[in-house]
Amino acid sequence: MKKLAYLISKLTFWGFLIFSLILIPLSAFSFLEYYFNWDLPFVDIVKRDGLNFAKIKNIGVEFWLTYTVFLMWGTLIYYSIYFYVLKGFFKIFITQKTFEENSLKKLTLFYRINYIPVIIGFIGITIRYFMHNTLRFDEPHFFVLIHLILAFFLYFYLDLIRKGNYIQQENDLTI
Repeated sequence: MKKLAYLISKLTFWGFLIFSLILIPLSAFSFLEYYFNWDLPFVDIVKRDGLNFAKIKNIGVEFWLTYTVFLMWGTLIYYSIYFYVLKGFFKIFITQKTFEENSLKKLTLFYRINYIPVIIGFIGITIRYFMHNTLRFDEPHFFVLIHLILAFFLYFYLDLIRKGNYIQQENDLTI
């Protein structure tokens, strides 16, 4: 089961990386088509409700041609890095020694990387509250909540691995 989790995380990383490497240049080309009136064969500019959207053919991705594309790029890059770190996290479980310094470093990195969406989400919620004077729980906030809960459990797991590492080092010194 541990190897299956590692394999799935590895496939997810590569899938997300390939998707990001395809989508980021295509969305950049959509900006070129929109601002320079080029006619690129794989991008359509669609006007709906008075807003301009870029629609990338054969992928089924459509996005608003404003600053949201930068948020999309940031999200794709973040989750590519996230799944790479997750792959390293699951690799801890299939190694011979779990309580090593290397395992602690990988776990600490995965623990810390889960706080990035929490911080960005908190900033976004605060900005939205002060701009619109409303507090709503939307879909992006659900992902922030998932990362917060995951970081909470990782904190306890990290403490457990640290204590195991300390005990293992004591045993190595006594032998």
